[in-house]
Amino acid sequence: MQTLVIIGLLILLMITGYMLMGRDVTVVVNGESTLVHTRALTVGQVLHSMGITLNTTDKIDPPASTWLSKVQTITLDRSRPMILWVEPNGARVDFTSAAQTPREALAQMGVTPAEEDKIQVNGNRLGWDDPLPTGKNIVLQFAPVANVTLTLDGQTQTLRSSAASLGLALWQNNFHLNGGDAFSIPFTQPLYGTLNVIVTRATALAINVDGITLQTSSAAPTVGQALAEAGISLQGNDYSAPSEDSPLPADGKIKVVRVKLVLSEDQKVTPYTVEYTTDNSLATGTREVTQTGQNGISARQVVIRYEDGVEVSRDTRSEVVLQSVINEKVTIGPGTTTTPATPTSESGSSEGGVGTIMTEAGEKSYYLSAPVHLTSYSPCRTGTSTCSNLTAAGTPVVQGVLGVTSAWYRIFKGYQIYIPGYGIGTVEDIGGGIAGEYWIDLGYSDSDWVNWSKTVTVYFLSPAPAGFSGSLP
Repeated sequence: MQTLVIIGLLILLMITGYMLMGRDVTVVVNGESTLVHTRALTVGQVLHSMGITLNTTDKIDPPASTWLSKVQTITLDRSRPMILWVEPNGARVDFTSAAQTPREALAQMGVTPAEEDKIQVNGNRLGWDDPLPTGKNIVLQFAPVANVTLTLDGQTQTLRSSAASLGLALWQNNFHLNGGDAFSIPFTQPLYGTLNVIVTRATALAINVDGITLQTSSAAPTVGQALAEAGISLQGNDYSAPSEDSPLPADGKIKVVRVKLVLSEDQKVTPYTVEYTTDNSLATGTREVTQTGQNGISARQVVIRYEDGVEVSRDTRSEVVLQSVINEKVTIGPGTTTTPATPTSESGSSEGGVGTIMTEAGEKSYYLSAPVHLTSYSPCRTGTSTCSNLTAAGTPVVQGVLGVTSAWYRIFKGYQIYIPGYGIGTVEDIGGGIAGEYWIDLGYSDSDWVNWSKTVTVYFLSPAPAGFSGSLP
C-alpha cells in the first residue's frame, strides 16, 4: 500500500512538472499562423486556451484529443456559412463547411463534379482545386454539363456544354446560325440533362407589299405563316402569290396584293340601230322615217375590283331596264344609199346609228354614237394645285387630246372620237369621270382653253377596238 502511494505521488509530480515546464506550438487558423506558448496537455486544450470554441464542422489536424507531446503544429480550418446554387434552375442549398477548395465543398454536399462542369465562387471562375477566398460569405454557382443532340442541315451531332442556355452553347461551339432559323425548343432553353434539338434553316425572303419590298427571312412551313411573322396580314379579299397555304418559294419572292371592291351605280345606254326597207314607189334619194329610234337605258349596280389601287375588272351585279331600245325604221327609194344624212345639230338625227358623218376633216364612218357629258381641261386646269403637261400616254396636253375614265381608256386608248363643235380627238388621258354619266374631258393648251360643260352626242369613229362588245362601260 505504501508503495502504491509513493508511485502515485511520483506520477503527480511528473505531470505537474510537465505543466509547469510549458512549450511552444504553432497554431494555423484559416491559413494564419500564431506561435503559442502553452502548458496544455492536448490539442483541444490549446485551442480552448486561445478562446476558440470548436464547431462540429471545423476541420482540426491533428484531432482535438491528441496529446501535445509530439505535436509541433496545429492546423484549424474553421467552418463558415456557404451557399450552393445549382444551375440551371437555381436550386439553393445553405450549409457550413471548412472546405478549402470548390471540390471539397461539393464533396461535403455529396457532389462529385466532372471536369467539364463549371464552378463560380462569388461570381469568379475557379478551378476545382483552387483555394476558396477568405471571408465568411461564400457563394458557389455550380453548372453541371449537359448533353445536346443537335440535328442541323440533315446532320446529327452531340456536344457537351455547361452554358446557361441553348443559344449560348451553340455560339460557344461555333455553330453559325441565321436570323429566322427555327428551333424545336426555345433558343433560350436552359441546359440540363440531355436535350434533343432540331434546327430548320430560314429562307431569305423578298416580300413585295404596299409599294415596298421587305427583306426578311423565315423558316415557316407556309407563306401565310411567314407573312404573319413579318407582321403582314391579309384582310378581306387580299391575296398573296404564292398562296397562303403554299410552301415558301425557292426564289424567296412573295407578292401581297391588296384588293378593294367598290360598288358603283351608273346608267348604261344601248344605242338603237337603223333598219332600212326599200319602196320602189318612192323616188331615188327619198328617205322616210317610219319609226323614230330610241336608245335603251338601264340602271346598273357594278362591282369594281381594284388590285393595289388599279382597276382590274367590273362585274354587273344587277341591271334594271329604264327605257327599252326602239330601232329606227327608214324607208328609202330605189337606188338610194343607206348612208344617213349629215346631222344638222349637236344631237344629230342619226344618234345611235352606224354610218358616216361629215366632220371638219371630211366624211368619217362611225360604229357607235352616244350622248356624253363634256368638260374641258388644260395643263394648269386639271383640278389640282400643280400643272401637268403630259397625258397618261406620255403625250402633251393640247387640243385633240381626250381624257376618259380608266374603264374607257383600257378600251379606247389611241382610238378617235368625233365631238361636234370640238372636232376629232384621240383618247390619250385618264380622268376621274362623273358618276352616273358618260364623260369625256376635252384637252386644250393653256393659251387656247375653252370651257365646256354640256351633254353632246359624240361619234366613235371606225375602226372599232378589237373585242369591243358594243356596250359602253
